Amino acid sequence: MTISNNIRNVVIVMAVGIALAASVPTAIAASANGLEAFVGRWQMNVSKTKMGRMGPTGKNIVRAPTFTWVFTPDGRGLKMDVYSEYPQPAPTRTMTVIVDQKARPCLSQTCLTTGGDPKEQTYAYYKMDSHMLSRLFYTRGQVVEYSSYAVSMDGKTLTIISWGPETPEYQNIQVFDKQP
Repeated sequence: MTISNNIRNVVIVMAVGIALAASVPTAIAASANGLEAFVGRWQMNVSKTKMGRMGPTGKNIVRAPTFTWVFTPDGRGLKMDVYSEYPQPAPTRTMTVIVDQKARPCLSQTCLTTGGDPKEQTYAYYKMDSHMLSRLFYTRGQVVEYSSYAVSMDGKTLTIISWGPETPEYQNIQVFDKQP
């Protein structure tokens, strides 16, 4: 084997290595559709969370200290598993997060935490940027809840703010800490 063949072989090996290294982040990004900041397990920070969506005299939801959301890459977006208490054998509810602005049916027995028939409920996600999403929740085709999901730039905090169209001044502000 000549020196030029050795150099050619080294160049080919380097090119293949660079191509493979470059494709790994691309494959990961494609699997989460640019939503990598959300991937992982998030546990509620009870001291920072304020549940007030039903107003000052309404029956507001009380969350367990281990209330947890888990986002995993899934096809064109994310799978979101919500656990009322973590750990538990199965999620309390599951949703698919695909940021194509199309209404999707609920996949769980419970979809919207304020109740109702999941067969009449749909939701759509909108991507604002790599760290922020919006969700519209519908019952029988009418918007019943707006939500924003934002991950801090350091990737350690997820904040979800939800409100109803009739009373936007009453909000649930849920703060989650990223878990290892």
